[in-house]
Amino acid sequence: MFATLVLAACRFDKITIPPTQASVVVHAVMNPSTLTQIVLVERTLSGVETVRDSVFNPGDPIASDGGIPVHGAIVEISDSAGAIVRGVEDAGPVAGRGTGVYRLTFRTPIRPGGLYRLRVLTPQGEEVTGETRVPGGASPTPIGSVSRTLNRDHDTLAIDWPTVANARAYAVRVESPYGPYFLFSNSTTVRFPGDARNLFANNFEHLFIPGFRQDVSIGAVDSNFYDYYRTNNDPFTGTGIINRLDGGIGLFGSLLPVSSGTLNVVADQTEPIEGRYRLSGRPFNEDVPVTLTLYLESKSSRADVPDALSGRFTTAISSNPKGVLGEQAGVNIALVLVANQLAHDTIDVFVGELAADGRTLSGSFQRTTEAGRVTYIKQ
Repeated sequence: MFATLVLAACRFDKITIPPTQASVVVHAVMNPSTLTQIVLVERTLSGVETVRDSVFNPGDPIASDGGIPVHGAIVEISDSAGAIVRGVEDAGPVAGRGTGVYRLTFRTPIRPGGLYRLRVLTPQGEEVTGETRVPGGASPTPIGSVSRTLNRDHDTLAIDWPTVANARAYAVRVESPYGPYFLFSNSTTVRFPGDARNLFANNFEHLFIPGFRQDVSIGAVDSNFYDYYRTNNDPFTGTGIINRLDGGIGLFGSLLPVSSGTLNVVADQTEPIEGRYRLSGRPFNEDVPVTLTLYLESKSSRADVPDALSGRFTTAISSNPKGVLGEQAGVNIALVLVANQLAHDTIDVFVGELAADGRTLSGSFQRTTEAGRVTYIKQ
């Protein structure tokens, strides 16, 4: 009787929520470093249309990410002198790939300090407009390089840049295998200690991972860009984002690159597993690593949890290094070979053992099975 009463008390009436009216969503950021500007046009998810669940494809960024692209829109950007550039949609013959992606190619570079206006007209007659003033002034802004080797155990990444006219703030971005570190700064200098943590990663991993090449960029942004990305959307009320588009939702802003470069992250190699290994014999497959450079990324504080490893590898056909992530539990070693410097982009997995002398690493690859059991010798 008690169970029946509880179940009856927890029963709710069913309520049918009517579909909402879909709005036009536009995203575009003017960048003076390129002649071609990209405008993404899509619709909000209202429940009326079915979206597909697939792996993200940069060639089809809207549909492959669960969005509803707008096909056949008129997309124009004009400058203060009245010159108009019209966009061309990427949509191709293969399943509508690139739908909603519009490219606008300018004959002359985007002018720092210039005022630009956007107009989007959908086939249904909806019109979205907005404007942005590109940061910068009459004098060119120096673009410095931050490319360097960074030893995580000793170095601090220090970046300084000049003040940019018309800049609302500065966007600082550091790429990492576990996702980008992104913040805004109102000063013209940032400092990252080598052992800094990535506050935006799921498990607060280190920001700098030995063995990886990590891109860093600094950009001066306008108020539209700054306000849009510093605010959040409330999933229940739909409010919260500062939106300066008329007739739609999204962003038409601008970013002036100020400084950029690539960090070659390294660390001291003092543990037995650390060092550079070379494949013994000839590779069975062109994808099999010829060299492995390994680091003890993080030592575990518990005996029942393996240590974290990181590093890089090269193949017989490419000397351009790719990233390695893995773990060590005693003599047992597991290494994940990744592409594009991203932890989730797995190429292959190596499982093996480290010899007692710490100089021989033997094992096999899970995907490249024709390679059989391979051996790497520490150099």
